[in-house]
Amino acid sequence: MDVVGSIIHFLERLGGKTVEVVERPAKKIPSGKSVQERLKALKEIQMEIEREKEEKHEQELEEIIEWRKREIQASFSDRIAEVILHYFKGPVLAITNSLKGLDKDLYRANMMISKEKYVATMLIVSIFSAIFLMLFSYLIYLPSDIVILTGLLGFMGGFLYMRYYPKMVWKRRVTEVERALPYALRHMASLISAGVGIAEAMLSVSRADYGPISEEFELILRDMRTGSSFEDALTKFEQKMASESVSRVVKQILRAVKFGGNLSEILYKMAEDFSFEYRMKLVEYVQKVNGISFIYMFLTIVMPTMFVVGILAGSIMNQRLVMQPEALAVILLFAFPGVSFIIINMIKKGEPR
Repeated sequence: MDVVGSIIHFLERLGGKTVEVVERPAKKIPSGKSVQERLKALKEIQMEIEREKEEKHEQELEEIIEWRKREIQASFSDRIAEVILHYFKGPVLAITNSLKGLDKDLYRANMMISKEKYVATMLIVSIFSAIFLMLFSYLIYLPSDIVILTGLLGFMGGFLYMRYYPKMVWKRRVTEVERALPYALRHMASLISAGVGIAEAMLSVSRADYGPISEEFELILRDMRTGSSFEDALTKFEQKMASESVSRVVKQILRAVKFGGNLSEILYKMAEDFSFEYRMKLVEYVQKVNGISFIYMFLTIVMPTMFVVGILAGSIMNQRLVMQPEALAVILLFAFPGVSFIIINMIKKGEPR
């Protein structure tokens, strides 16, 4: 019996070691005196391994769900741009390399998007513009060659519009920054006169609701936190805006910080100067708009009516159509609205900044 017991004891030890080496469980099997204790320990280890597998599976499912949520939250244009960039990466990269200065325009417009993805978006807008104009030309029964021509013009127009869109955004941001400058300068001057430092005053402006100038001040402070000096961060802001008003403010601040001076009084004085200049420009702008408004009404209301009446009168006198309905539709739908758009654009560009 002693020999049989020794053999059983040896086999139990050998089985425990084999399970421990092969499966390498998270917990070591306790050395028990009976087979039941060892079986119980093995069952607990097996349950623990299954729980770990379930937790890992649940974690993978959570990651997939989170990824799907981010994908759904992304805009439709972003998802299409990702598809275009994935399947047509070669042509997109070729167009990107041919467009010089696009990265600078995106940076100035504060558009946080890569050049390649923006070019993919440009292609999407161009294709949709071409399809829309071709469908419109087809619905008004234009000839097939005109339909193709309008499609090409739509593609080119959409591409050129998207190419210069960052510049338009940048100019609009500069305009908004210049408009908010007097308020931001008064804000900073009041804090500095109370004993607050220039960096803390800029932080207060960045947390206020002054529009793009608050965003730009936040970028200045971010550059300073990442190791840039105060002078370098302000100079970078000046170069990004490329504005005479912003350049004056930056130079005055740097001069006051470097050589000393009452910075709060300087900021107050510049704020008053900017406000006075804006009021004078606004008076001139109102006078100019009053003169252009008569021309705009004549070109958009009176002239189209006179044109249609003239076409009808000429057709009645000649007892035939002087102009084809398709050509008349094109003139009324594109020519006169185009002139109106040009006049509105001229008025908008003359708006004081």
